[in-house]
Amino acid sequence: MTAALPQDADGPRARTKLAKKWAYLLSSRTFVPLTNAELERQLLGLVERLCAGVAGESPAQRTGREVGVALVDLNCATAEALQVSVEILTKGLLAVPALTPPDRLRERVVDVIASLSAGFVDKVRATVLAQQEQLGRSLYKAMREAQVELQYSEARFELLEHHLSTGIATADPDGTLVRSNGALARIVDRPPAELAGSSLFELAHPDERVALRADFGQLADSGTASITQPRQLVRGDGEPAWVMLTLSPLRRLEGRAQVVVLVEDATDVNLLQGQLNHQALHDVLTRLPNRQFFTSRLEQALRTADPGTGVSVFHLDLDGFSRITGGLGREVGDHVLKVVAGRLQAVMAEENAMVARFGHDEFAILVENTPTTPDVVTTVRRINNLLSAPFHSGGARVAVSATIGVVHRPPRDSAPSDLLDSADLTLRRARGNGRRQWELSDPAQDGRDRRAFSLAATMPGAWANGELQVLYRPVVRLADGQVESAEAVLRWDHPTLGALPHEQCLALAEDTGLIVPLGTWALRTAGEQARSWRRELGRDLPVRWALSPSQAADPDLHGVVRDALAATGLPASSLRLGAPGRALFGGERGQASTGQALPGEALAGERGEAADTLKYLAEDGVGVEVEDFTAAPDDLARLLDGVLPVRAVRLAQSPASRPGSAVARALAGVLEVVRDAGVGVTAADVTTPEQARWWREVGADTASGPLFAPAGPPDVITR
Repeated sequence: MTAALPQDADGPRARTKLAKKWAYLLSSRTFVPLTNAELERQLLGLVERLCAGVAGESPAQRTGREVGVALVDLNCATAEALQVSVEILTKGLLAVPALTPPDRLRERVVDVIASLSAGFVDKVRATVLAQQEQLGRSLYKAMREAQVELQYSEARFELLEHHLSTGIATADPDGTLVRSNGALARIVDRPPAELAGSSLFELAHPDERVALRADFGQLADSGTASITQPRQLVRGDGEPAWVMLTLSPLRRLEGRAQVVVLVEDATDVNLLQGQLNHQALHDVLTRLPNRQFFTSRLEQALRTADPGTGVSVFHLDLDGFSRITGGLGREVGDHVLKVVAGRLQAVMAEENAMVARFGHDEFAILVENTPTTPDVVTTVRRINNLLSAPFHSGGARVAVSATIGVVHRPPRDSAPSDLLDSADLTLRRARGNGRRQWELSDPAQDGRDRRAFSLAATMPGAWANGELQVLYRPVVRLADGQVESAEAVLRWDHPTLGALPHEQCLALAEDTGLIVPLGTWALRTAGEQARSWRRELGRDLPVRWALSPSQAADPDLHGVVRDALAATGLPASSLRLGAPGRALFGGERGQASTGQALPGEALAGERGEAADTLKYLAEDGVGVEVEDFTAAPDDLARLLDGVLPVRAVRLAQSPASRPGSAVARALAGVLEVVRDAGVGVTAADVTTPEQARWWREVGADTASGPLFAPAGPPDVITR
């Protein structure tokens, strides 16, 4: 047991000072993975033990060895650390008061320091031996793993080498083949044994040998990573073998560098490339050329066609094709497309023409006209006559027709893209005329259509930029000329075209589907303005918004109107909605003689969803008015049956120019019936006092139009 240290007043202070100095010198000369405070605390403990060994009865040698081992454990295992420790401890222990009688102090300190050095050296030796042993084990393990991985690599390489279709060989810098696989022997049609020791240059075609030697020289001189070139080798039977040859340097730490040769047979690649080129230029289903191929052929035809006859482009769209796929299935639809492709080719069999498929149910025909080429009318008639012949498909007998846009004999300097755009625009116009229609291109109309499409495409951005405004037209009572309500309309302040009127804005928004969110915004804007008028005027001034066909058919219309009223705080009675007559009186009104709904009509559908929505709004207190009322007998009967509470009807006709005509007398009689039913009458587009007087005489309640005030900002209503 170590004897207790003398408890003199200067002893602890001296030991602490010694530990701090020791810590400072060690940390300045070697790395110790401890903070300064932790290192001082550890070294103070060692100083205490050394002092105890010097002053105590236990052997000083054991204490010194333990401290030496502990010093190595603190990572102070360098010779410089030992030297610093011996110097500082020797001087410091001799200076610690009251350790032992002075005549024995030097002897005890020498014993402790010598033991510390011995313990330090033994610990360092043991640590080094342990590290060497661990290193040896690690090296042995790494060597074994490298040997195993080398065996695996060689096995994998041999497996790949003998089973790949790519020829693989190793060659010396002079082209001598050191090693090759069976694939290379098959490519050059030679026995594998014959390739060993032969020269790659001898296998190359005579025309390729100079270039191949240059490739080898480039690998050796410039250190190129690899070279890949199409080359021609000579097979055993003397026939050429086209290959893709890749040369890569195989550099060694010792010995001569070699070259890895990869030989890929290009026969299959060329075949596949041809197939891919065909697929890139042809439709997979019908095998017809696609738009890309058609465009290239059109560009060529414009340059080479007879200037006197030119070319003609027919752009076809199958009528009602979606009904075939929807009713009979996709497989029947695919079969119909194949039949159509064959029939179109049959129509053009006698002409220098190309038939292409552009898309889902769109085809195109390019005809390089000759003096014997039929005229456009005859060609269109032949196309539809052949397409309309019924045929069996999927157990059903079907037939199709096509709507066609024709660009006939365009200028030779026309760009193919412009011609295709013109054909597409012409097809759009033909579709607007119904089915099985055709139309010739009209450059002037194409320009107008492009401008309209450009406006439609940029309208959402214009709305976001604040170019669209909500203006107001006064609706006045014809009896006294007072403003009865305000009609909200749109205006687009186009930066280049100027102000675009309400009707054009609605048509553009309707065409692009923007009308629903745009109409919602207009409703809210008008509602907020009506609320402002209520505060300013101290009376109710309703606002009116004419619904477009898409808005009237929107299944969310009820919720949209209710949300707008809630957001603006406007009572329902202060909002009036003008609904298209076909949304209220749908059904037979929108039917053609074929029984098919005309485009944009029958919005109410079989169950009258739009009429039901407007009925719910009317029950909420919103004033529902019939827009563009025709006074047709069926519409009048539905108006008078009282199923839908209509507040008023709006008429745009202006028979005031002939007030005594039979039409005027008939209309006056109809309006009398409408008024007797409790339904108001509003006249639109009133431009002269005579028209206003005539409408007042036949029973109209209110009117709007340029006579009273053009559409303008909110103050046009209040001034």
